[in-house]
Amino acid sequence: MAEPESTPPSEAHEAFHLPPPSIWPPVLALGIAFILTGLIITPVLLVVGAFLGVVAVALWVRDARREFDELPE
Repeated sequence: MAEPESTPPSEAHEAFHLPPPSIWPPVLALGIAFILTGLIITPVLLVVGAFLGVVAVALWVRDARREFDELPE
């Protein structure tokens, strides 16, 4: 049977990490709303929504990667 670890966990693992506020989730939601509205009303909104969605996802991933690189190991 395995013995329990006798060393306490490091302090880095005791704190919760919360990401900072970001504008990209609401922008992505707006893009999705434009896509769905564009399917019904006009293709112009569909194109604008697709553009907003792609840009929002790309910038959100960029910010998340930058934040992840700044975290202590």
